[in-house]
Amino acid sequence: MLIAASVLTSCQDPGDGPRFLTPEEIEKYKQEQTVKIEKYVEFRQGDCPVILTVPHGGTVTESFLTLRNTSNCPDPDFATDLDYNTRELADEIDKAFYQQTGHHPYMVIALIKRNHVDFNRKREYAIPAGDGNVGKIYDAYHGYVANARAEVTELFGHGLLLDIHGQSHSDDIELGYLLPPSILDYSDATLDGGSYAASSSIPHLVRANKAGRSFSRMLRGEDSFGAFVHRNGLECVPRPGYPSPGNNPYFYGGYTTRIYGSYGGGVVDAIQCEFRYSYRDTQSERLRCAAAFAKAIDEFTRAVW
Repeated sequence: MLIAASVLTSCQDPGDGPRFLTPEEIEKYKQEQTVKIEKYVEFRQGDCPVILTVPHGGTVTESFLTLRNTSNCPDPDFATDLDYNTRELADEIDKAFYQQTGHHPYMVIALIKRNHVDFNRKREYAIPAGDGNVGKIYDAYHGYVANARAEVTELFGHGLLLDIHGQSHSDDIELGYLLPPSILDYSDATLDGGSYAASSSIPHLVRANKAGRSFSRMLRGEDSFGAFVHRNGLECVPRPGYPSPGNNPYFYGGYTTRIYGSYGGGVVDAIQCEFRYSYRDTQSERLRCAAAFAKAIDEFTRAVW
């Protein structure tokens, strides 16, 4: 479902730096489709090579849908917790990014509660066994993500997917690249000398960043996404000066990051972004966090592409 392919052809030239649509092209496709809201999933058409996914912020529940439990959904990391205000934070990031750049990221947002379906799990762990209705909702969400990734690939030749979550165990935004703390504890030389880039969610970014920076620099050095996030006033890990969480709790990436990043190939890289509670709690903090995070996205993507 390459919704806007017919009007986005000017973005197909790889060139240098991010490639955005002209105002005329934006207006044309906005007349065709901007936002599609189903009852349980929301999709927003983007016009730049950035995708935001929000799998655990949904609050809709239905009595006729089966609830997940450890018997009908044998996930070894079973959870149904709400990532409080992540939908609201992502909405503010979208608005701030538009205000700063004139462009919107693609967005796929769960509206249904996690106790019915966990979109950040593989299918056998995501839905109650035997509930076909929940299975259709799961497929719709991942269909939107897959199609956004395919469209970004076709039109821009590279992309960045940020999977938006919330956590309450640390004072940082935990940036997950599929690498546990035991690997982040390694030296830069060890990381750059091994196959760790290929095991991460950003191998394409390491191969294709325009400055030719090393894996460790793109992961946690001066050219990393964490560096840009921190320069804009938000605490995060990994980043320069804070290369690993060490023994502290840390979410380092799940199903979405693994499947839709470049771990298995492709030109879209992915980072799981676990926002600390205070960045999501109040409207004033969400606005501040969103403005800083949106600026970090813009500055980072311009630097690497």
